[in-house]
Amino acid sequence: MNTAMNALEAALGSADPLTVLAGAWEALDLGERVADAVTWDEAGDDLLALTAAQECSAARSLLPLPETGGPLALEASDIQTGPGGLEPYVALLDRAHLALTGLAEQDDQLGAAADHAAAAARSLAAVRGH
Repeated sequence: MNTAMNALEAALGSADPLTVLAGAWEALDLGERVADAVTWDEAGDDLLALTAAQECSAARSLLPLPETGGPLALEASDIQTGPGGLEPYVALLDRAHLALTGLAEQDDQLGAAADHAAAAARSLAAVRGH
């Protein structure tokens, strides 16, 4: 998973807006799937997990579909337990928020997507009381 996360980080930091948008779409997709996976995790707040998933979905719906690539594999074992287990995904959603904010000057819809990404990151960070 680290290689895939590094690739997403690189895409979000790209100078090419289309690469950034594709990276943000993939990061939000991964964030939604992580939130769905921990929704019924007894160590967390299911409503916050559902909120994170909904915010990721709302943000993705405002972005164009990536022209290439596919969903990143996500195994249950990829998600660590405990309060810090969701940190890599929260950081990725924060990075997507920043990347979309950087593009938002060109498009109000991207600003709304950035807001949803930020809300998703906040909700996912709070799922396990972090």
